[in-house]
Amino acid sequence: MKKNKLLIIILLISSFLMISGCKKSESVDNTKNLTISPSMTQGITETPTITHTIEESTTIEPTFNLEQHSMEAYEKFMRNEMKVSFDRFMPKDDMGEALYKKESEYTFSEVLDIVTANYFENFTNKKIKYIDYSYIDCGKDGVNELALRFNGMDIYEEYDDSTLVYIIKYIDEKLSLCYYYETWARSDSTMNEYGYYQSGGSNGASNYSNDYGLIDKDGNWQFIVSIESELDINQLAWSDKLGQIPIVAEMKGIGDEIELYTICFNNNEKATNSVEVGNKECYYTFYVYDNNMNPIKDENLYTNSIYKEIFDEAKVPFITPDKMLALISEKEEKVGATAEIKKGEEITWKTLDENMFSEYVGR
Repeated sequence: MKKNKLLIIILLISSFLMISGCKKSESVDNTKNLTISPSMTQGITETPTITHTIEESTTIEPTFNLEQHSMEAYEKFMRNEMKVSFDRFMPKDDMGEALYKKESEYTFSEVLDIVTANYFENFTNKKIKYIDYSYIDCGKDGVNELALRFNGMDIYEEYDDSTLVYIIKYIDEKLSLCYYYETWARSDSTMNEYGYYQSGGSNGASNYSNDYGLIDKDGNWQFIVSIESELDINQLAWSDKLGQIPIVAEMKGIGDEIELYTICFNNNEKATNSVEVGNKECYYTFYVYDNNMNPIKDENLYTNSIYKEIFDEAKVPFITPDKMLALISEKEEKVGATAEIKKGEEITWKTLDENMFSEYVGR
């Protein structure tokens, strides 16, 4: 039964991020592909081509120059001839301490020295397995960013094939880190060619969470939403806010047919370019399943039902699933997470020649 619920949970989560929010998909082909379903893309049209009538280009040329300068800067950095700043977005260690100094810049070798010292502090002579790189187009503005992937970081355990990814952008004639993320055994995180990010993982047998965000065309990290689902409402007994739900449900003879969703937004405008949630605003909703573990689609569940009574008596305010989808779509529109951005291809990686950095890299 848990496996069936897991498939359903993935289906429901994938529908949360559909920009048009018309109708939930009825099947899931790939649990790692939490993107909008084909049925949700109907009506989306390509951006019309604009024909410029100005004799001398005043808009295309600066973009071309910026792209050219950006690529030159990325190539110089990977040759150890240019430095990167972490003032814009600061990586932290396990204790929450900054890995780099503010108002300082670092060569690629210096970055590798700090990365290996932090991730391999419990190992002797441990090296990064290999480094990949790629060029992505955050915000789809035609100006590339540099993505670097460090492989074999032993985040969960030794030889676990975990990775560390840095996204670097050429801004104001210097290189700056825009965002970083890790992938490991219990966290599947991906970013596509346009900077759209999604991360999912298990917090236990019945609890799953997913985070979504993007890097916009200006190199700003924009958090969209976190979605957490709990398949076993008895686990809510440990929560100060939700602990009454399983108690009231048991009194009413309701068991494991309820699934709780929690979505959280960060409404602190100053939290851009930070993983810290400064003004967390959370909402709750629920789904009810029939005997075949299929979600029941009935608006009365949220207006006049024993399930509504459970939440009311437990003093837990809730919204409907449709309202939840609308809130997510509103936030996506605000940060520029269009259907086209979310449909971007996976990043295609190339392996960096390790000879130059053999002190830190080696298979």
